[in-house]
Amino acid sequence: MSGLNMAESLLLMEKDSLRFNYALLHDSNILKMLLPFAKEKLSKSKKSEIMEMINDEANKYKYTPTPQLKRGLLKELGDLYNIPHREYVVKQDIVDQCERIIDRMFLDMKSSNKKFKAFLNNSNLSENPLDAITKYQMMNLIESIGDHKFDPRQMKEVGDSLEEFFNDLPETQQKRIAEKLGINNITSSSIQQLIATNGTAVVFAAIVQVAGFAFYTTLTSVVAGIFGFVGITLPFVFYTTMTSLVAVVANPLIFLPALLIGGSFLLHKQNIKMKKAISPVVLMQILTSADSGKEPEWEEILNG
Repeated sequence: MSGLNMAESLLLMEKDSLRFNYALLHDSNILKMLLPFAKEKLSKSKKSEIMEMINDEANKYKYTPTPQLKRGLLKELGDLYNIPHREYVVKQDIVDQCERIIDRMFLDMKSSNKKFKAFLNNSNLSENPLDAITKYQMMNLIESIGDHKFDPRQMKEVGDSLEEFFNDLPETQQKRIAEKLGINNITSSSIQQLIATNGTAVVFAAIVQVAGFAFYTTLTSVVAGIFGFVGITLPFVFYTTMTSLVAVVANPLIFLPALLIGGSFLLHKQNIKMKKAISPVVLMQILTSADSGKEPEWEEILNG
């Protein structure tokens, strides 16, 4: 079922999101990010130069046929985890490849990410790879907020965003969340009071327990708003992961010796590390940016 879920979501991806995520994996690398990274550090603006660079790369695919980008995104994810490319002759071929990508991503995270391994050990999750990956990303987002102190404007924005999210949920889920939070009515003001009293992470974690994956898109936009960055279309925690890897290479104590002794190996290693760090969020973007008003057209990426 996980492979089918990913495959159908890929087929229904909105084109802007598809272009961005393809460019993120296909065109982004540490070396390209060094100049935007330096500009970002020197600038007092909240604008993200790195995201601007990725958006510029994505715009190059404005006229690329959508089926080509969908096949390309699958290939990028498959290549990253050394999964051989398959011919997509029937629907099941696409589903199977998506299943392989999810399984390999899960195993890679489990073996190389100590935090993810601890999350698995401490949670009551069955080892359904897609379920584990998605819940881990959401908890990571919540942790990235930490004990952030909101100013009044931010607090109101968070409260309003959450109220809007709750109003779109089925009534049964609204009641369960209200019970979890210990309130009668879910409003912007009641949410703001809860956050002020209990902290953001406690409130968000309670919502995730009931709403699950449906809360991801709202959570992502709330976190981006909290930190005030313009143009970040990745969850903030993954943006910081990406920039921290660029910072390693940008360090003169590493970069200059690497050039002298042959820096291509270091750069290649950091590129792979960066892409593996952001590939789970690319998976999340695939799952959340589907156009729900359409039906998947499998034929568009099948080999004729």
